[in-house]
Amino acid sequence: MTAFRRRELLGGAFLRRLAAQRVASRPATGNATRPAPVARVGAPARRARVLPLLRPPGAIAEERFLERCTRCGDCLSACPTGALRPLPPARGPRAGTPVLDFEHGPCVLCADRPCAAACTPRALDPLLPADMGRARIDPLSCLAAAGSPCSICAERCPIEGALTLDRTGPPQVSPALCTGCGVCQHVCPAPQNAVMILPVAQRPEPREERIA
Repeated sequence: MTAFRRRELLGGAFLRRLAAQRVASRPATGNATRPAPVARVGAPARRARVLPLLRPPGAIAEERFLERCTRCGDCLSACPTGALRPLPPARGPRAGTPVLDFEHGPCVLCADRPCAAACTPRALDPLLPADMGRARIDPLSCLAAAGSPCSICAERCPIEGALTLDRTGPPQVSPALCTGCGVCQHVCPAPQNAVMILPVAQRPEPREERIA
């Protein structure tokens, strides 16, 4: 080991020289690139997260939906309220596929499901439940929660018991009954619409695949 004189220790020279020795002994990193991580054998590929959308009633699971939907627009033409709109080109592989837009109209849960009946590739199945989403009421925007005598959303809801009035706050949504049809959002008279429809996270697989 290198010997240091007493005055070097007192003057800090020892510490400076020791630090210089440590720096010199480190391997140079520069801009060397790190080796790419080695994938584990048999590890499942990570799928990109796909955000759910408000699809028409009877829409099958999203991956199957995108495989089958031809972007023909027949379901859009068949909707009696104009609630269906195509996604814009900026949405990439989902562009042209139908989504519900309640600013134009709600889904009125037609008994004959004209949108699904018009879907030749069966991306929409008329025999699947009309389970599109769930309504949420913002108490800060709701007129009833502020004490106003407003009950229009509960009165116009097409599913009995899905939306009930509460004396002390906003209307209550039953997740077990709500279909996300958007009637409540479409008729909400509040200056800042108090209703938000959240799409279901998962939809069923095509019936023929489940049977097989």
